[in-house]
Amino acid sequence: MTTQEDIPPIPDFDPGRTKWAVWRGVLRTAVTATVILLVGVLLLDLGAQWIQRRGDREDRMVDVIDTALRVANPGYYISGGICCDTTAFSLSFTVRLAPLRAGGDASNYFSGGAVFTVSQNQFGRVEWPPPGFIKETPLFTALDSVGTDAPPSKADTKRILDRLPESMSALAVVDFAKPLGESEFSAFVERHAAVLPETAIYDGRIGGTPISWRLATGELAPGELPRNGLAGFRRWVGDLRDHDAANLDKFGLGLKLLRKSAADGMAYAYITQTARVSDLRALIDDPQVRAIRVADVAYDLTSLN
Repeated sequence: MTTQEDIPPIPDFDPGRTKWAVWRGVLRTAVTATVILLVGVLLLDLGAQWIQRRGDREDRMVDVIDTALRVANPGYYISGGICCDTTAFSLSFTVRLAPLRAGGDASNYFSGGAVFTVSQNQFGRVEWPPPGFIKETPLFTALDSVGTDAPPSKADTKRILDRLPESMSALAVVDFAKPLGESEFSAFVERHAAVLPETAIYDGRIGGTPISWRLATGELAPGELPRNGLAGFRRWVGDLRDHDAANLDKFGLGLKLLRKSAADGMAYAYITQTARVSDLRALIDDPQVRAIRVADVAYDLTSLN
């Protein structure tokens, strides 16, 4: 057998089969390229999200950012703050802010408000305030006058309270004539247990963002409220790091001022949400009180017969 006899015959050219083979190759290449691209994008996204969540970034998002939001905004009832929604470029969580009302936290559940997103970019910088956020509320207006002799005077406050039914609940700022230390604050609360503080103000600046701290009113005895509130505030400030300063500034909270306020431990005022008008009438004559600034009043309909 010759070499030429070993070569099989070349089949006749079939345009249809050739065309299908070319399309099959193109399709196989496209599918392979698409799979590789999708896997690459998925790995890139997972890698970017891992970078966003690296170390303790999620914990710091809650411990620093969410807490700073609450410290700087005592005029709002804040709910939510479950962390975190993660993308390749940010960490974020959503919160609902409703202006604080008289009658305690329950009065704020159905008082409207708005939902906002608190976001931290890939460089660790928080984006705040968002569009539509309004700082001013009746309580913020009352807090702006802490430490001053701005109206209302005690006489004006008495006239306002005398015109209100005794059983009404009030949202008010109790402004001290002089800032009180921890033991003095505790003694004051023990004497006026009917006007309990829900939030302490540890800063006496005029017109600046108030430094507030929510007190654990449901768990502690009246005399323990200020002491334990200050301990929690100091613990939070003690955990702050120097590189948190840029994010704290977004909320109007200077890191140096926070540290000074925590070290001093002086209460300049406090917020009460559940005091009765009759109890505020009795409190206004205390010489340690500069003023009582009423921001809101409400009836507790569940107590009416």
